[in-house]
Formats: sequence, C-alpha cells, structure tokens
Amino acid sequence: MFFRAALAAAAAAWTVKTALADFSVAPKAAVSSDGFIRVVANDDPRDEIGYRRPILAFAGKTIDVLAKAFDLKRERVTEPGLIIYAMDGRTNDTRVIVRPETRPSGAHVVKIFLPSPGYSDLDDLRTGIARAFLGVEIPDWVVQGVLRCEDDFTRREDERFVLELWSRARLPFFPALCTDLRVGKGRAAALPGYLAGWIREKKLLPKLIREKWDGARLAELLTGETNPMLQDRASDERLARLARSVLEPGECGLWELDFFSSRLSLYAPVFGVPVARGEFSCSFRDAIAENGTNLLVRAAAFLKTREMPLYALGRGDELQGIANDYVRFLFSLAGGEETEKLTALLDRADSRLEKAYEKRRKDNNGQR
Repeated sequence: MFFRAALAAAAAAWTVKTALADFSVAPKAAVSSDGFIRVVANDDPRDEIGYRRPILAFAGKTIDVLAKAFDLKRERVTEPGLIIYAMDGRTNDTRVIVRPETRPSGAHVVKIFLPSPGYSDLDDLRTGIARAFLGVEIPDWVVQGVLRCEDDFTRREDERFVLELWSRARLPFFPALCTDLRVGKGRAAALPGYLAGWIREKKLLPKLIREKWDGARLAELLTGETNPMLQDRASDERLARLARSVLEPGECGLWELDFFSSRLSLYAPVFGVPVARGEFSCSFRDAIAENGTNLLVRAAAFLKTREMPLYALGRGDELQGIANDYVRFLFSLAGGEETEKLTALLDRADSRLEKAYEKRRKDNNGQR
C-alpha cells in the first residue's frame, strides 16, 4: 500500500515536471509556417479554438504587414525567434511581459508572456512582436515609429504634427534629432513615426537591421549628405514638399488651414525687390492702402490669383470656396477697384476662413 502511494506521488511529480519542461514544445505549441513564431498555451491540445491559433494569426499578420511595408523578408528558420506564452490567468490582467534572451549559439529570441490572454494590451503585444521581428538591437524608437506607420490615420497625424513644429521653428536640428530621438509619449510619438516614414520611403530598414549604425549614420543615409548643415537643409526641403502635398484627399484640418493662411501675403514678381513701403512682403489688408499708387502690388496680386487655388487643391470644397473668395479679392485688387469694394471682398474671405478655424477648434475640443 505504501509502495503504491509512493509510486503514485512520484508519477504525479514527474508529470508536473514534464509538463513544465514541455511547455514550449508540441503538441501544445502552434508554430508559423516559417518556424519563426511559436505560441504556447495551456489549452487542450485537441482544441483548435483556444488561444494558440488566434495569437499565432495575430502575430503572423503583424509581421506580414511590417515585412510588406518595409521591404523585409520572412525566411524559414530552424529555431523560433518569437515565443509567446499564453498563460491561464482568469483576471483582467492586461500586462504583456517581453523578455529578450540570447541563446548559447548567440541567436536572439524574444519571449512574450501573457498572464491573461483575453485581456492583454494589443498595442503592447504588437510592440513585442515587432521587437522580435526587427531584432533586439534595433532602438526602441524605431520599433515605435515603424508600428505607427502601419496606420494611415496615425501616419498623417504624425506628419501634420511635425509640419506644425517645423513651421513654427520648433523642430530640432535634423542631425541632432536623429541622434537624440527616444520613444515618444503623447504627440511627441509623432517624431519616431515621421522618421520611420522617411526610413520606409528610402527602403532603409533592411540595411539598418543588418548593420550597426548610430544617429549620424542615419542622418547621412536619409539625406544622402555628410555635412550636418546640408542634412538639415535636405530635411527642410523634404518637409517643404510634404507641406505642399495633400496628406488626406478631401480633408482639411488645422494644419491645412495654417498652411493656407501662411500664404496670404504678396511678394514682388522679382525676388529680393521690396513690394511696399520698403518691405519684401505685404499683407492683403495693407495692400488695399497701396492699391491706388503701387503698380507692383497690383502685379503681385494678379500673380497670386494663380497660386491661391493650388493651396486648396485636394483639401475639400470648403477650403476651395475660401480660396475662390480670396481670388475674387485679388482680381479686384489687381484691377484697381475702389477701397470699399476691396475691403468688403477681403472681409468676406477672412470671415469664411475664421469660421473654418472655429469649426476645427470645436472638433478638437479646443486643443491643437
């Protein structure tokens, strides 16, 4: 009797030990076709609807999107680079515990533990998956930026925020930005997103993954320049092109209104020549006072009629209508109309522009 009890206890202990040892191997593991992802769960091995298959599908889709967007390849491997452990927690524990490790062979593996898979934070899980695929040596801000590029809305908002910083001379010197960038919080996360977008455009991510690099090298690769001043100029030129582009066809936000408003000035047809009162630029309001005697202002107004529609092109009917009002004012200014009529036309255009601003501010709950 005693022998049987001892044998049963030993068998039970062996079973527990074996179960723990086998937690990362079949039959409880679901493995991707290339062998890179392995998902382990306490599911019944015969249950195909448990956590293993859905988590494997989520991880595979995340990696496929990154691979396609950044020109990366998924290659078959003999050892998994990502192991996800779906625990059996029954609480609303949202934690995603990421543990990068190095095997004796020198190869890296990322292990992700999900205490309660049904409640896990999907953004954190996506970050852990991306970390495994991109490599543990890639800086965290690159991982954050790459993931932000996945979503078109987030990418456009990142571009708008960076353009806003740039237009107000608040964007850091570009070589310094590449060197000092960290994971961003809140709106500051737009900076990693913007740089990752440039990396994506230049198809540089595979090169960055293969090579050791620093901020100075990144600035050189992105701009094609070795001189820091020329690198900053190349960044300005890219942002200037981005400012002229349509970030979201048919949509007009605060950034688009700011960009449009920044163009409401007159300049002489010849570069470097003062247009009025010794100044190189002239507001539309000041131009009315100059209209009767300054032919240069009238010539500048006529040329501006060709530009204004371009600043509203593709940004929705509302901004297009506002641009048309300014064009009517400019044609009248160029034609030498009376001050009263010019003032009325400009008041109408300015009023419509201000109403557009008020609408956007209300939509944003008063926050820029």
